[in-house]
This record gives sequence, C-alpha cells and structure tokens, in this order.
Amino acid sequence: MIRDVTGVILTPGNGGKDCRGNGRTKNFWGKWIECCCDECDYLICCTEGSEEMCQSCRDTACPRKKGK
Repeated sequence: MIRDVTGVILTPGNGGKDCRGNGRTKNFWGKWIECCCDECDYLICCTEGSEEMCQSCRDTACPRKKGK
C-alpha cells in the first residue's frame, strides 16, 4: 500500500481515476480529499501511455502489482 504524507492511500495508474488523492474523492466524513498529484512520486504512472511502463515496473509496494 502506498500512502501520501497526509495518509491518503494512493493507487497509481489508470489516469489517476482510481486514486483517492486525485482531488475527486471524499473522505470518511464527506469532505473532499485535496489533490496530491503535484507531490506524488507515482505521477508518471498516471500519464497517458504509461501502461507499457507499468508492465515492467518492479515496485513491490504498488497496488497494481497483483501477486508479483
């Protein structure tokens, strides 16, 4: 599991659509979670065309690495 410095769980890839830090998600209390993309170490994973790069990634902390 990857966490932002604020504790937000990050899910890189898929254009950032699945990530709780994308600025389009509410927290447990119904408040918007601030966008974390500018500070995210995984921002490149959310860019267009990153699918091929994702296949060769060796980051074991990434939630997209199912069973690898």
